[in-house]
Parts: sequence; structure tokens; C-alpha cells
Amino acid sequence: MVLACFLAFGTARAQDCGTIVIPPGLGIGPGADVTSFNPLFITSEYNAEAAGLIFAPLLWINRFHEIDWQRSIASAVTTPDNGKTYDITLRPWRWSDGAAVTSADVLYTFQLIKAYGTSYAGYGAGGMPNIIASLTAPDTAHIRVTLTRAVNPQWFILNGLSQLTPLPQHAWGKFTPDEIWQGQSSPDFFRVASGPLLLKSLTVGVDAEFVPNPLYNGAKMNFSRFIMKFENSEGQELQAVQSGDLDMSNIPFDLYEKATHLPGDYVVTLPPTYFWHELVPNMANKATPYFADVHVRQALADAIDQNKLIQLTMHGHGEAVHSPVPPYPANFLSPAARAGNYPVGYNPEKAKALLATAGFTPGPDGILQKNGQRFSFTLLIPAGQPLRIEMAETIQQDLRAVGIEMKVRQMEFNQIITAMVNKPQVWQAILIGESVAAFPTGEDIFATGGYLNNNGYSNPEMDRLVAASTNEPGMAGLFAYQDFASAQQPVIFLPNEQYSILVRNGLHGVEDFISPLGAWTPEKLYCTSAGAP
Repeated sequence: MVLACFLAFGTARAQDCGTIVIPPGLGIGPGADVTSFNPLFITSEYNAEAAGLIFAPLLWINRFHEIDWQRSIASAVTTPDNGKTYDITLRPWRWSDGAAVTSADVLYTFQLIKAYGTSYAGYGAGGMPNIIASLTAPDTAHIRVTLTRAVNPQWFILNGLSQLTPLPQHAWGKFTPDEIWQGQSSPDFFRVASGPLLLKSLTVGVDAEFVPNPLYNGAKMNFSRFIMKFENSEGQELQAVQSGDLDMSNIPFDLYEKATHLPGDYVVTLPPTYFWHELVPNMANKATPYFADVHVRQALADAIDQNKLIQLTMHGHGEAVHSPVPPYPANFLSPAARAGNYPVGYNPEKAKALLATAGFTPGPDGILQKNGQRFSFTLLIPAGQPLRIEMAETIQQDLRAVGIEMKVRQMEFNQIITAMVNKPQVWQAILIGESVAAFPTGEDIFATGGYLNNNGYSNPEMDRLVAASTNEPGMAGLFAYQDFASAQQPVIFLPNEQYSILVRNGLHGVEDFISPLGAWTPEKLYCTSAGAP
């Protein structure tokens, strides 16, 4: 049995859980292997989960997109001139080797970000790093950040400053940037940590093992070992919980009813993550030039029945998404979005009319064609993920009904990520998930040349609106950006699922362990000998 939970004089003691084993991707979808523990090189939620266990953030963002100062290394951030200068105060914090976390570690992180340039995984998000004119440290506990111009403070604090996770300058300073890059998946490189856990070992394709950081400044852990077990199928994960090899897993939607009646386990339903599924049309591929036409992208969105996707593939556990701002939490939704007034939505007849406007006519087999080219493309989906397989099959039927042929090909998740960023891009379309920044602007995903803009989308009005959302205080710019993006469909926005977790009896705190923004809080997990609450 994975859990070794017991009571001592009626109360659970620290370490009571023994070993906890879970897969990556809880609450966001099927897991995949972790390929990097370095916050500078995160390219997936799975890597982010692992890196977040090792390194405490400068700013911890909670599920309501507010800063949780108790979990942040910073104790305060102020902007004396309302947008151009930011003063940061650090809490007393220690590295796992006993050294103090200081302003020098924050400056070191920024130096590395600048050194990596476009190789830095967060390049462009929050304006980083080019928006910073200077970053100085008056003393070990204070940092002053001066920008090249005044911007929306809420945007820069949540999306820019939050990237400055302190890294151990005293331990890493002897290495070159290339050596740090080469060591991103080596446990030996991550012996000095500031987060709740220490990385003990990595077995490629199998698991990563962590142990509690005894000098962690937050709450103590209630377990002695923490294992991220790499399972690439939700069905396998569920079976592993039932057999005792895992302590919790996502519940595949088609097995939800069965899972709620399994003996010895209980179900926790989580709030939606800040996330959407997307069909990414490649406008940078010469084989699919029609994707550059906004009428075509709108037609794709109008042809897909999101309510059917939610009912058939998510078994009712999801919410429709038509813009780059997910519906939950609703505090960032524009007035139009709050009212449910989107420029796209399921309407096959409208989709057919838009395609006709774009110059497509039915071919002899019913598939649309233009200038002798059939409207046919291949969609890549991550292998071994039943939800996305079922989503692809449902979308395939909807598109066929308006004259579009979509072929489906499965590929390993990390291979899809590699294909997305490699040049030249030979893929035609991809079905994948997209996580959203704490302040949901689109400078990294939809601005021309954005670091995560991998499908060649470019529009001057989008660039202007993105800039307004980041430069102008308040929410008006964000509202205008999301409404325009909903009409543009730079990617075809698709529903966000609401996951339920199957948990072994005796393990508690799961609701607080998983954040909708993808972070894990392992100190929230604890055990008792009793059953589910």
C-alpha cells in the first residue's frame, strides 16, 4: 500500500503519510514525463509542477489571481509612481543549505533571463526581460525595478515580476549558462532548493522522487517521500489508484460514474483550471494557407458544437470557451463575455456562409475546395489521452458536416511540443491545452512574434489592443483585447474541462493542494486512519 497513515493519540502526526505517489497533470489532464526542473526552461505544466516543488516563487498567485503573501518570498510590492518603478521587499528565507535568499538571487535570475534571451521559456510574457530598464538592490532585502515606460501595474506585477523566482546564485554562479541549460533535468544540479521539497532522483520515463526540505520556510510536510509517477494514460492512472500504486489521479470522464462508487476511495471535484483547449491552425505552413483568413477561422469555431463536446467527451464536466479569457474566475471577463455575447458560437449554416465568402465551393465528394486545393488538413493530438482522442473525433464529424476534411494523427506529447517550436513548421494543426497568465493578456501567445505564438498569427489591431491591455491601468484594455480575440480566433478556442480526482481514503487536503493556475502545495496534504470526509 502506498499510504501508511495512522493516528497517534487521536491526531495525525507529521510524516504520517509515509510515501505519497501521484501523477503529473492533476486537475489539468493526462500527465507526461517531466523533462526540466529549471523554472527558466518550463515548456509544459508538468515541468512547472515539478519546478514549483523545488523553488519557492517571488510571488505566489492563488486561484483568485491574488498574491498569497504567506507563500511568497516577497513580503510587499509597491509602485511609487503608479506603473514605472516597483519596490520589492523580501521576507527572511533560506536555501536548503542554510544560506539566506537575498536580493542577489533575484538579480541573478534576471541576469540569466537576459543571457538566455529567446531561449528563456517566458520570453515576452509580462514584457520580460526587455521592459526592464534597470534592476538594482539597495540591500539584501530590497529590490528596485525600473521599467522603460509606465505600464499597467496589475499586469506587470502578476505577469512580469512573478517570473523573477530567486535562483541560488551562490550555488549556480560557478556554471556557465550553457552548463545550466545542460543540467536542467539532472537531479545533481538541484541540490539547493528554496521550495517545500528536494529532488532526490529522476528515472527517465518512470518517476521523479522528492523528499521534504527540512529548512523550508513554510509549513512542514506530512510525508517522508513524494513521488511524481509518469503515467501517460488516465485509464492507467485510475487503475493504479485502485491497485494502490498511486494515491490519486484524474478520473477519465467516461469512467466518472464508476469511480464515484469504487470502494476504498473518494472523489474530489476541483474548480476549473485557468486553461482552455485549442485547435491551433498553422498559418506559417504553406500547405494550409487558408487558415490565415479570419472568415475560415470563424467558420471553424462556428462549426464546432462546444456543448456537444462537453456532454459527449467531458460527460457534462466542462465549460464553453470562446475567447482567451476563461469564464472562471469571472473577474477578468468583459461585459460582453459576462453576458454570453460572443461573435462566434455553434452555427453550421453561418460556418458554411463564411466559407463561401472565403471562396470555397463544394467538390465532387462534398469536401470544399478553392483554387484546386481541397480543404483538408491533419490534426496532431497527444497519444494515449482518451479525452483529446474523443474531442478530435467529435470535431472531425462537426467539420465534415460543413465540408472540411480533418485527419487525425496521434503523437507523443513532448514530440508535439518540439514540433510546435521547431522551424520550419511542417505540422498543419494541433489539438492541445493552453494555460493562461495570471493577468490574462496575450503578449506572449497572440502578439506578432510572441514567444508562444507558434502558428504565425499576426494582426496589427491585435498588437495594438494587446499593448493597450498591458500599458493602460485598469481593465478596459483587457476587455477590448479579449473581445477582438474572440472574433479573430487566432486559435480555435475550445472548452475547458472540470476535473474530478480519485483519492485514496485517508489522504486529505487535495482541494487545497492543487491550484487552478497549475501550482502544487504539498504541505496541504495530510493523512488520517479514517476514511473519506
